[in-house]
Amino acid sequence: MALNQIFVVSICACVVTAQVPIPKRKLGFIYGDVKGLTPVNIDAFLGPLCPDSKLCYPTLLQLADHYGPEVLTLRMHMFPLPYHRNSFLVAMGAHVVDNMINSSQAVYNWTGSVYDKIESLSNTATKAMSEIQIISKLSDIAGGLGLLKSAFVQKMADPNIDEDARVGWKYTCTRGISGTPMFTVNDVIVSADASWGLEEWRKVIDPLLGDNASPDLGRLHSTGCKIGTTKCEYLPGKIECCTKGEACIPNVGCRC
Repeated sequence: MALNQIFVVSICACVVTAQVPIPKRKLGFIYGDVKGLTPVNIDAFLGPLCPDSKLCYPTLLQLADHYGPEVLTLRMHMFPLPYHRNSFLVAMGAHVVDNMINSSQAVYNWTGSVYDKIESLSNTATKAMSEIQIISKLSDIAGGLGLLKSAFVQKMADPNIDEDARVGWKYTCTRGISGTPMFTVNDVIVSADASWGLEEWRKVIDPLLGDNASPDLGRLHSTGCKIGTTKCEYLPGKIECCTKGEACIPNVGCRC
């Protein structure tokens, strides 16, 4: 009986300590000048030093620019994978940049700059380096964004920055994210991968806009297609938006 009581108490203790900290604001870094709710919301869970995340990164920015901030909100989450040993420091660096530069673009500039130098931050390239030396390398990247290197290094020691990065990681785990890159569209995980280009993403997003896009956005035809594209109803109720040079083929869709 006593053993059973101890077991129950242990379980209760585990349940209590398993509560993920509730953040003070919605997590993630928003791309661009989004003013309010949009019909499409993409959450991108990226590894700060993941080659596949680097591969898909330009496409995500292209996607956000394609639809614009009135239609699509892109929210990036840093999910540092443990087998990229410097990735948590990079995630902390993103929070430092977000804290020190008053611009929604700052973290995206940071991420792009890190991906440009991803090889120099790899396990192999830094296997003989200390954490202090890694932070020094990251301060060089921060300096390229206009931050004082010394201020960046000092902020990396702020326990609040460490906590922000930890909470972001824990939140991502609660979403069932197991690797990077992974994506949700309107809170539903989609089977996109790093190889997807703009056209693959449009096949997921365009059908959502038929019912949700407001006609006063000025970005879409009344057909639901963006200006410069042509509506293609290749099957009853199945629509794609053909770009210049594409033909609408019955039973197939838009093809060059």
